[in-house]
Amino acid sequence: MYLPSVAWTLLLLGTFGTNEAAQECGKPQVANRIMGGQSAQPGQWPWQVSLRLNGKHFCGGSLVSATRVVSAAHCVTRNVVTTSSLTVHLGTYQIDKPNPNEIIVAVKSFIKNPNYTETGSLGDISLIELATPVNYTTYILPVCLPTVNVDFPMGLYCWVTGWGNTRSGVSLPSPQTLQEATIPLIDMPTCDNLYHIKSGVNSSVPIILSDMICAGYQAGGTDSCQGDSGGPFVCSQNGQWFLAGLVSWGDGCGKLNRPGIYTRLTSYRDWILKNAPEVAENILNVTFTEVVKKNAYLSRSASNRTIPLFHIFPITWILVLMII
Repeated sequence: MYLPSVAWTLLLLGTFGTNEAAQECGKPQVANRIMGGQSAQPGQWPWQVSLRLNGKHFCGGSLVSATRVVSAAHCVTRNVVTTSSLTVHLGTYQIDKPNPNEIIVAVKSFIKNPNYTETGSLGDISLIELATPVNYTTYILPVCLPTVNVDFPMGLYCWVTGWGNTRSGVSLPSPQTLQEATIPLIDMPTCDNLYHIKSGVNSSVPIILSDMICAGYQAGGTDSCQGDSGGPFVCSQNGQWFLAGLVSWGDGCGKLNRPGIYTRLTSYRDWILKNAPEVAENILNVTFTEVVKKNAYLSRSASNRTIPLFHIFPITWILVLMII
């Protein structure tokens, strides 16, 4: 997770005990946050999971039911060979320090969307089936999924969380506490125009595809980074949080004219239901009523900031693949 020093915050979880009755999706059992970089309270992002291969964190994900986690297709495609080496950690806040609220669950199976072929392609989404159902607590709750008709308006501020790098080649320092950042949504035509700047790609050839959603600032700055892949990008309405996207790909991390690209969850409602019908209870309709500034992506400068590596591959690799 790349965050400017004035904006990044730690998710410092305490011990509040469990609440087995609290099972409504997208509603953390703590006070609502204040926009603008406050330290998160215990249980603020209870759907965030850490995917680990042989005990090492490599991607994020989101709990969407008692038995299912949604993540990026590239996470399982590039990293996982068999389920025996893969574990899902829920209720985690510090990678290096297990806590009483954390549970570790084995994986029964996983699938990736058949449309996914490479970085920048359609279908960067996967479903992971847990070997045993989890009990919901203050620290472990599913996020809501949007119905296909939900509109995420340009300029709406949403949140991305994860344990990714903080600077170029610099891992999140021990004890690797979960990080958060708030960034505005950017509509697809605007985002596609930004990605064509100095790309060498003809403007008639789309770079941002129909199942993608963009968020960030034209000037760069706050962004997701290596290690955040597959993790949640969520937006709230009346204290209930909806999974708008999954950390997918981009060109660099926090670079000029290169906002983060996320897999759009509304594009995969039917695919999720086909493969995990039990998730239906957490798919809800919502209308976002917050007054938004459509050009919010223009409102932040990233001058004199160190720009780290991104979570996937540079756009130049994607362009070569497109030419081939």
